[in-house]
Amino acid sequence: MSRINNRFSLSRARLVLFVVSAMLTSAVLTIAAAEPQPQAITNAPASPTTDLTAGWTQKKFTYQIQHPYDLKTSDRYSYDATNDIHHFWVYFTDKPHAPPPNTTTARTEMRLETYSTNEHMLDADVKIIPGTFACIAQVFDAAHGPVTMLMAHPNGTVTVGNSTVIKTNAIGNWWNLKVSNNPAANGKIKIYVDDVLVGTYASRGPRDYYFKCGVYSRKNSDRSETFFRNIKLWEKPALPKPSP
Repeated sequence: MSRINNRFSLSRARLVLFVVSAMLTSAVLTIAAAEPQPQAITNAPASPTTDLTAGWTQKKFTYQIQHPYDLKTSDRYSYDATNDIHHFWVYFTDKPHAPPPNTTTARTEMRLETYSTNEHMLDADVKIIPGTFACIAQVFDAAHGPVTMLMAHPNGTVTVGNSTVIKTNAIGNWWNLKVSNNPAANGKIKIYVDDVLVGTYASRGPRDYYFKCGVYSRKNSDRSETFFRNIKLWEKPALPKPSP
């Protein structure tokens, strides 16, 4: 009788454990079903690159090459029409681009045509040769001189003026430069490196402007040299005035 009771008690205990286990399993499954299940993640397509020239019109433009006045243009400038590459070089000991009383330091620069209405943008690929210490691009106020000057330094940086760095490792490789200027009241000058905005500056309001690029030597420089290719001039048409 004792053995029968023991067997009965063991069987009953096993039954209780089975029922409890089944209840726990059911509860876990119910909770799991109630929780939100992880969803598969699909990477969204990258945003399309903004085309900085969208809404602009490319202009045919005229230019002149400023170079030491006692030399021929070909002594400090060349143009490869096959690859659309302009080559500028100058020595600090060269004469200025115009005879005395001009006392500016030596330069070999492309001076683009003058504009006074609508926002304009200079667009070009640039390669700076080692050793260059020069201004490589300018927004120029025709009546009062440079507004914004971009300086190439021998350490490979390019700065706005002498301090604000807009590019590093700029020597010996091609990179894209875009400089826009709005001649309207409260207009802005914007500088882009490889299509990234790196600086915004005040322009001088309505007046005559032009862009320059090349090499304009700085004090204590020796030989400065740059290549510019695919030079373009863009114009943004004025928005129509709203009807009264």
